[in-house]
Amino acid sequence: MTSNSILQSVREDDFIEYWLFPTGLDRKDVSLENCDSLLEALRTEVNKLAADYCQRYIWHRDGFKVAARKGDRLQRLLLEASEVQEENKAQLPPHLYGITHYGDNVQDEWFIVSLLFHLTRRIPGLLARVVDSDGEFLLIEAAEHLPRWANPERCEDRVFVYDGELYLVGAEDQKDAFPMERVMQELNAAATRSKWIVSKNIKSCIEERTRDFPDKIEENHHRANLFVPVGVAAALKENPQLVSAAVLAFCNRDPIDLKACQAMRFFPPESCVYTSAVFTRCLYAMLVHSNYLPDRRTGWSLPLASDPNHKAHMLGLKLACGFEILASQAKSSQSLEADKGWKSYFESLKGKGYFQENIEGSQEYTRLLGIAKEYYQENRDSMRFTPKIGEEIVSILKRNDYDPDELRQQGMNLPAPDDDSWINISPEELDQMLTERYGTRHLFSLNGNTNPETFTSMVNDFLEQKSEFDGVDQDAAAAALLDVGSVKPIKPKRTKSKGKADVLNNLPQPSPLHQPIDFDPDAFGGHVKHMLDLVIPEDRWDSSDASDMSDYDEDEYDQNIEDMSPNRTAKAVKNELQTYMDQMDQELAKTAIGKSFETDLNEPNQGEGQTTRQSDVDDFDDIESFKPVNIDVNVLKNMMESYQSQIGGPGPAANLLGSMGVQLSRASSGPGGPSRPKSGNTKQTDV
Repeated sequence: MTSNSILQSVREDDFIEYWLFPTGLDRKDVSLENCDSLLEALRTEVNKLAADYCQRYIWHRDGFKVAARKGDRLQRLLLEASEVQEENKAQLPPHLYGITHYGDNVQDEWFIVSLLFHLTRRIPGLLARVVDSDGEFLLIEAAEHLPRWANPERCEDRVFVYDGELYLVGAEDQKDAFPMERVMQELNAAATRSKWIVSKNIKSCIEERTRDFPDKIEENHHRANLFVPVGVAAALKENPQLVSAAVLAFCNRDPIDLKACQAMRFFPPESCVYTSAVFTRCLYAMLVHSNYLPDRRTGWSLPLASDPNHKAHMLGLKLACGFEILASQAKSSQSLEADKGWKSYFESLKGKGYFQENIEGSQEYTRLLGIAKEYYQENRDSMRFTPKIGEEIVSILKRNDYDPDELRQQGMNLPAPDDDSWINISPEELDQMLTERYGTRHLFSLNGNTNPETFTSMVNDFLEQKSEFDGVDQDAAAAALLDVGSVKPIKPKRTKSKGKADVLNNLPQPSPLHQPIDFDPDAFGGHVKHMLDLVIPEDRWDSSDASDMSDYDEDEYDQNIEDMSPNRTAKAVKNELQTYMDQMDQELAKTAIGKSFETDLNEPNQGEGQTTRQSDVDDFDDIESFKPVNIDVNVLKNMMESYQSQIGGPGPAANLLGSMGVQLSRASSGPGGPSRPKSGNTKQTDV
């Protein structure tokens, strides 16, 4: 993102927006003379509390910052022209507004949530609202514990933080939107608060994500020792927060940035010192895993990989390149007239009627132009764009008020770096982390000997489930009470949200919408059979030449034509298909394919000395020894073989079983492979 695209770029999905409403102001107060002073006093108090709360926190991209907004017409036009207006288009009372981009570290989002709870506890009468690109993400986090009536349409713009508690405002009472003034009034009444406060389960879900703030911030930090140019050490000492911008600049480098790294004009590698820097674990992992080999002509001299200082030199090299990229993007202050971003923003304002047909140069036109310039500059500078950060770094270098010898001496007595073994996670540790984060699912466990009939019955039950728009309807009792034929299915509203919003969109719908699709699979299958029906004439297996068409007389031919009629009953179709399939099984039984299937060993043998599989025969005149295939055993056997071939990884069998809620545990195995059943009952198999 360059300075020329400031306020013009399309908003990304990694942002969180927040509003802070003082309950003592409403829309009528916009025109009051003391409105600005009241908002400014509130902003000062909020920024002071936030500075104390965030003093040890390292932001990934943007920090927490709020600006006063009165919500009048001019301010709405300024927002629309900048293309960064918030999701809520409704006119709002005077408030404080902020937006933060958290990039790859979603922890920033939950830290801001924790901060908002803290602010509402410390400032009486302060009402907070927060959303991200997915919408009401606080409810998405607690989707499994929401009441049945809660769906995305009803809950939009109804989630607030007040006095350190989370409230779901009046969504079950009415369908129309709640004016913000009414929300403020209602939350002042204790009876209303007790009615709208969320349940303990929802509250615990939010507390689970925010419980580490601010007391355990350091648990997500990583301290590393670096060998960097002396200018980098000086910049980090003055502003440790610059480490995040430098890491992002290096990891997102482009060919133009690489040219700056080859020159190293601001941070030459000739004079380097050891220093210590604190990263978030996310930033440290990004820096470690970003591969880079410096140009030899630059002057970097790296020790061998076996050298204990190799890691410090490599990390310092990467971070120094990040600082060099930032410094190279710094631009000297220039007038707005030479700023292409301002020109584009100015044209947008004129197109939206911001100047209200005032003549250029008039007193009112000049006043409006001054407001627009001030707004543009404040918003351009409030975001941590790389040119702005680069200017800060260059100013540190120009002041030259640091002592290289002192920095070099400090580098001789650095504490040992933190252990970074956490960066390598085994599959078992990942499973444990996911279990701790999302809990243990109550799954059907197949351990030891398993009945094949039970397994195939479970597969059939799963495949025969009827589904609604949002997935399989598990509440069969509630669905049975609805007359699905009398109500036209309503297509749910689609939003631009994704990711977490899918969870909220999958919440149980309120009852007239919570209905299964009116779809009869039997009728559909019958129509398909009529369309694709093919009758196989019954071969005479006792004939010496089964392919002799003279065996079919005219009556049989007419009968076959009649059988192919679409008016044939479903019973006849089933019988003929079954006869054909039985004949196919008999023919395949003597082949290698037939021998690969498990037969029903409980079928009695017709003769002594016959085996459990079909012996090699030349015809089917003698089929007493034929054993029908045991479908249940083969389904389970093939499923288990597929699962074992995946070695526990993802695949068709694991995905199907996981969708059914089946979790396979590893069977004890020795050199000979998985253990086999001890008894002779072969109708049960070992998983």
